Amino acid sequence: MAEHSLSLANRQRMELTGVNNVITFDEQEIILSTALGFLAVTGEELHINALNLDDGKVAIQGNVNNIGYKPQGTDLKAKGKNMLGRLFK
Repeated sequence: MAEHSLSLANRQRMELTGVNNVITFDEQEIILSTALGFLAVTGEELHINALNLDDGKVAIQGNVNNIGYKPQGTDLKAKGKNMLGRLFK
């Protein structure tokens, strides 16, 4: 298992290692697949500044409001339906 780490500075700049894939992203939420499960980062004006999946590294910038891990087997498709519902209201 690859090592996973997370560093957050001033709720503005986040650097992660052990990232396998970017599942979804927009300016309010980024969901990543990591060595330890799914990680959801929510906030405002979120942007992925650097992405190197070969090395498992991701850098995120924006106003981070919440960071949470989701267990393996979580239905991420349900999240996509909610996002589509928000777009077509």
